[in-house]
Amino acid sequence: MEKKEKTKVGQAVFILSCLILSVFFTGCEDNTVETKRVLHNPDLPVTITTFSPDSGRVATQMLIDGENFGGYKDGISVRINGKEAAVISVNPEGTLIYCIVPSLRDEETREDGDQIDATVQVYVGEVASNKLDKQLAYTFSQNVSTFLGFTDQDGKTAVIDGKFDEAQFQNPFWLAFDTDLYGPVDAQGRHKKNVYLIEENIGLRYIDMYEKTVSTVFRTGNGVDRPRTIAFTKNTNQLENYRDTMIIANDGGDWGSNGTIIIPRDTVTRRFLGPWQSVMHHKQCNGGAIHPISGDYWFNSYEKSQVYKVFNRAVQPWLYGGPSASDLNADAQDGTHFFFLVQDNNWEFNIQIAPDGKIAYIVSKNQHYIAKMEYDFIKAAFGTPYPFVGAKQKSGFKDGLGLETLFNQPQQGAFDKDNNFYVCDGENNCIRKVTPAGQVSVFAGRQDMRGYSDGALRDAQFDRPFGIIYDDEIQTFYIADRSNSRIRTIKVE
Repeated sequence: MEKKEKTKVGQAVFILSCLILSVFFTGCEDNTVETKRVLHNPDLPVTITTFSPDSGRVATQMLIDGENFGGYKDGISVRINGKEAAVISVNPEGTLIYCIVPSLRDEETREDGDQIDATVQVYVGEVASNKLDKQLAYTFSQNVSTFLGFTDQDGKTAVIDGKFDEAQFQNPFWLAFDTDLYGPVDAQGRHKKNVYLIEENIGLRYIDMYEKTVSTVFRTGNGVDRPRTIAFTKNTNQLENYRDTMIIANDGGDWGSNGTIIIPRDTVTRRFLGPWQSVMHHKQCNGGAIHPISGDYWFNSYEKSQVYKVFNRAVQPWLYGGPSASDLNADAQDGTHFFFLVQDNNWEFNIQIAPDGKIAYIVSKNQHYIAKMEYDFIKAAFGTPYPFVGAKQKSGFKDGLGLETLFNQPQQGAFDKDNNFYVCDGENNCIRKVTPAGQVSVFAGRQDMRGYSDGALRDAQFDRPFGIIYDDEIQTFYIADRSNSRIRTIKVE
């Protein structure tokens, strides 16, 4: 939206706020006598005279002026292009409705800035009002909303499975799409994408996007206490009846810990049901990732900031180590053979590989910066990473270019089709956008202002967003908003 349009919307919101205060909260001559509310007259038509503002977006405040609405909001509905608006209140005389414009997103793909003309209509019970020639000029824009999760009146939540409107989360941490290329497709012919979620120190949850249910796959314990990241194997050889596998990195305290566990896909349900199996024992793994072209699994160790490559997944334990298959490590022993060290001891980081496989980012949570490394397709290996954005060992907030920028505990990130990287800046409570050239800016949220509110990108608030994934087909981000115990979305609506 251009600056002039934003100014007009801001002025309209201010004027509406003043009107709402004057109309809905001064309906009494004193503090003890309330203006009598009239009833809707079923013998007379429901009539809209006008509405304001004339233009808006999702969550725009709207006033509808007319006759015979009745002075009670129960039984009144406002529909904009057939979508139900939230009716906040109606004046006692039944001539003015205050409502919130809903999302008018439908199955059609919309771009940020697209506009449509929308019809506004009021219903009192089953009685419909007239339709004005005047329509609402609705602008589609990227918006933050709550997808799943809630807290009770005391702000508390728990790990609760069930339907979408019943499910609750506690510490949502890391998200992953499961695209089953050999499973069922949706109504648009796309392979179904369901979501798996690591809840920090709690376990693994499954979000069925089609049945609209949430379930728990496993709880932490029995040697898996700190699951960190999720990856999925790739059918790089196009084998028939390929049975892909979920790989979970676990942060254990010593070399005998369960460093990597797997869950093979169930061939009947097409889900990852468990139980998990341990395939590598190693120390303090903060994360792992599958290369999208070669199918190799890359993972790390916090102890000395080592990065390893798995050479053979056909045996157990898996064989891993470094730059060549002759440099392999014995299971449950000090992993001395590695590809490279990222920096120094105790570097907490994860590896996130671009969809085209050409580059990967080392996102260092506790050192507050992101390094970059290029992939050599001939050697099937990443080169040594180098600092890309952020300042090593210096937390803070600063937009800009490259090493001049500042982060505060960056977490999971997601790539779009242009290789822009959207990373959760956890302690800055916002989502940052990193371009391939290293330009850093705030994409969503209010930096240094943790909280919970939906709305326009820079109006919305997060509280320690940690996980993010992006569905390019429907242009939607999903965010694990950890301290708000919710899954949020960013999409054009």
